[in-house]
Order: sequence, then structure tokens, then C-alpha cells
Amino acid sequence: MQNAIDTLNTKKQAITVQSVYEECGLRYAAIYRNSEAQALFRANSTHLTAKKNRTKHKHSNADQGTLSPRDPLLNYNKPQLVARLREAQQQIQDLERQLATLADTYLQRAAQMAVLEAKLAELEPYRNFVEQVRQRVRQQEHEGER
Repeated sequence: MQNAIDTLNTKKQAITVQSVYEECGLRYAAIYRNSEAQALFRANSTHLTAKKNRTKHKHSNADQGTLSPRDPLLNYNKPQLVARLREAQQQIQDLERQLATLADTYLQRAAQMAVLEAKLAELEPYRNFVEQVRQRVRQQEHEGER
């Protein structure tokens, strides 16, 4: 196994299960059954070494704080999330009730305004008459002062 790995390194070929088999005839099952061969393969495997380097690189980036922040909701367990969800649903229901009450109040006030505007429209001719009477009285008072 060691000779096959050295030969593959010399040829600058990737060290994989297939390339080891082609070089020395050891199948993966044989490597897997022998703990020393398995450890040797894992230490020199091109794929596993590259994966290990990527993992180290990720950890070094984590130390620098370049990873995106974790969602704090992921820290909750399911019962806590269910409790928060129910609380939020209750708040939504309360707000919907308040909104319905406000909408009803608004509609009642709008209807009351319409009634008052209709009454004001009915009284408009009397207002004009009263205004004309006031102007005559003022004119008479003003003429009486002269």
C-alpha cells in the first residue's frame, strides 16, 4: 500500500481507491478491513486531504467572523417555537379585533357625518335668510348711529 502511494505521488496522480487498485491490486474492501491500510489511505487520499483543507479553511474564516450570522430562531427548540407561534397568533387575533372595532367606529362616524351634512343642506336656505336678516339689522344699527 505504501509503495503504491509513493508511486502515485511520484507520477503526480490522484490517490483514490481506483488508482490504488490499478497500482497494486488492493480493492477497497481489503483496505477497509485492514485498519493500518485504511489509516494510510485516509492520510494520503487526494479527495480526503482536499476536504480536510477546505474544512480547515472554513474554520479559519469562522475565526475571522466572515460567516453570515446565524438566525437566532434556530436556537429555540420545537416547544419554544410552538409557544412563540401561539403567542404571535393570539396577538394577531387581538389586533384583528381592534382593527374591526376601529373600522366599525369609522363607518358609524361616516354615516353620522352624512346625516349631519344632509341636515345642513336642508338648513342652508334658512341660514342664508338668517344671514340676510343680520345684515339688515347691522345696517339699521349703523344708520341709527349716524
